[in-house]
Parts: sequence; structure tokens; C-alpha cells
Amino acid sequence: MPPPPAATAAPVRRHAGGPTSSRRWVPLRLVPSRKGQPGRIRQLLANRRRVLNIASVSIVAASLLAVVVAQALLANGQVRLSSLQNQLSLEQSAHRQAELAVSELETPPRIVSSATSQGMVRPANVVELPYVSLSVPVPTPNVTPAPAPPPAPAGATTTASGGTTSGTAATGGTTGNGATSSTTTATSTP
Repeated sequence: MPPPPAATAAPVRRHAGGPTSSRRWVPLRLVPSRKGQPGRIRQLLANRRRVLNIASVSIVAASLLAVVVAQALLANGQVRLSSLQNQLSLEQSAHRQAELAVSELETPPRIVSSATSQGMVRPANVVELPYVSLSVPVPTPNVTPAPAPPPAPAGATTTASGGTTSGTAATGGTTGNGATSSTTTATSTP
């Protein structure tokens, strides 16, 4: 059953103490909004969409630019690394050549031929020294002191110039090799 038209539909009033009649409901309808407001909302929504689109495009562009810059830096580092590796291999080969030259100069036959060409002769016999371990200390050798010189006479002695001197013998300290030495001091008398 369709609702009655709005003009004919009127609310029914109840009278006090009267019979109850059925109520009729008026259908709901949309209230018209103010003019320009739906257009303004649409414009605000459109502005938000534009801002979101611009922000998302700028974020994508910035990330792509960051990737390009990172790739350029990576490629630059790889070029530098390869040039350093090339220099390293050149220096290693030069080092090997220098080691080979030194080992050729250190060979005993070359040293002997160079020595004989400069006038040196081969020794008649070669004495090889015994092996001494560097980790075990060598015992200290026993050294006996040198015999003391005979004592000088206690009296006066004559010198080459003809004067008389009186001498006293005194024993001195040790020399650089550990032996004791004696020194004589002479005094001249007038």
C-alpha cells in the first residue's frame, strides 16, 4: 500500500477519552542542503586527492633518485677497487722480480766467482764452527789473571837525564779484558 500524498496526510489527533485511531506516519524525506556546500565538499575531497597524488609521486621519484645515486656511488667504488687491485698485482709482480734478483745475487757460486775475479784465493782448509744454540746460555769461561810483574827496588833510581828519582810501585785496577795491571808512579826530587 502506497503512502498517502503529503498534502492530504495530516496527523490524527487523539481526543481525551475518545476511541483510539490508528496513527499514520509521514514518510521520511531528505532535507535539501545549503547551496554550494556539496560543491565545496567535492572540491576539498578533490584537493586532498591531488595532494595525496602529488605526495605519492614525489616519494616515488625521490626513492628512484636515491636508487640512481646509490648505483652511481657503487659503480664508482667498483671502478676504484678494480684500479687498486690492478696496481696491487703490478706491485706484487715487481716485488717477486726483486726477490728473484736478490736470490740470484746471494747464490754461493756467484759470490765465489766474484771473489776470485777480484783477486781472492780459496783457503787451503775450511774450519767449520760448531753449532751453538741461542736459547741455552753459554757457561762463563774461567779466566786466570796475568802474573804480576816483579816488584821494583824501594830505593832511588836514576833516570836517563841523570837525575835521581824515588819510585813507589802501586798496583792499579783491571784492564778492559779482565787482567790486572800494575802502574808505577815516579816523583822527582830536586
